[in-house]
Amino acid sequence: MTNLSKSATVTDTNEPAFEPSVRYLLRDGELVEYADAKLHVLSTTLKYGVGVFEGFRAYWSDEDQQLYAFRVADHMRRLIDSMRVVEIDGSRDIGVLSEQLLGLVRANELRGNLHMRAQVFVDSSDGKPEDTGPVSVFMAAIPMGNYFGASGLDVQISSWARLSDRSMPPRVKSIANYQNGRLAMLEARRNGYDAALLLTEDGHVAEGAGYNVFMVRQGRLCTPPATDSILEGITRDSVLHLARNVLGVDVDIRPIDRTELYSADEIFVCGSAAEINHVSSVDRTPIGDGTAGELTRQLQHAYRQAVVGRVAADQQWAQPVYPTA
Repeated sequence: MTNLSKSATVTDTNEPAFEPSVRYLLRDGELVEYADAKLHVLSTTLKYGVGVFEGFRAYWSDEDQQLYAFRVADHMRRLIDSMRVVEIDGSRDIGVLSEQLLGLVRANELRGNLHMRAQVFVDSSDGKPEDTGPVSVFMAAIPMGNYFGASGLDVQISSWARLSDRSMPPRVKSIANYQNGRLAMLEARRNGYDAALLLTEDGHVAEGAGYNVFMVRQGRLCTPPATDSILEGITRDSVLHLARNVLGVDVDIRPIDRTELYSADEIFVCGSAAEINHVSSVDRTPIGDGTAGELTRQLQHAYRQAVVGRVAADQQWAQPVYPTA
């Protein structure tokens, strides 16, 4: 196990969640002015939702005076997998795509916590549902602090079921898939909650509206399996590694029933944008004392060190963006 006594070195910013103040985006490997990144209104993507994407994070370290991009190659690998599943043409070169994204960050001279995005659109001018190309690849890098804020989340179990692999592949980061989570989030906000969790068609806990879920119950850390209609999250995978290999904690990957959440000791959600955020209540049922539990805090701490290469350095997750001396 790794000693986590040293404080995390990633800078925590209080900036708004989204500030589109950058000069450049990237289209098909070429820099374009922010306002000039456009698609035709009759493109297949806009007409039928035929597009896939990835969301990435980068973190600034004051101590190192360096920006670290987190698990870029793994995100690009999943982007390519998504393209294959939904049958979209385009580059399959992880190295080229990764360097294009990091080059965009350098071109904008960004030095702060970021959310980055790579989107692959079917960009036909009069699109048909069966079109697989031509393809446009847009990339963005935007300053971004904590998505949810520092306080815990009051979560509602949505009346909307999580889409299943028989209807739309949930393990794919497809633009169209996110209507499912969007409806759940709108319902939750309408009912006075911060966030939503969705169940599978057979009633097992799946995931939230853009984030995976973990719980601690009877001393065991648990999370739903990949076959329970979840996105195979890269942050989820990072949490699994940190729990097992840094904290020495076993993880049960198993189906979770809704009522187990009500008696859980701790619950947290995680994702590239969401990071690791604790859940204070589910359907107005308090979780613990409403604050982040001990294991949640340990995982948050380990994660914040991992994103700047202080923990799990052997995994090469944290990639320096700017040249080092």
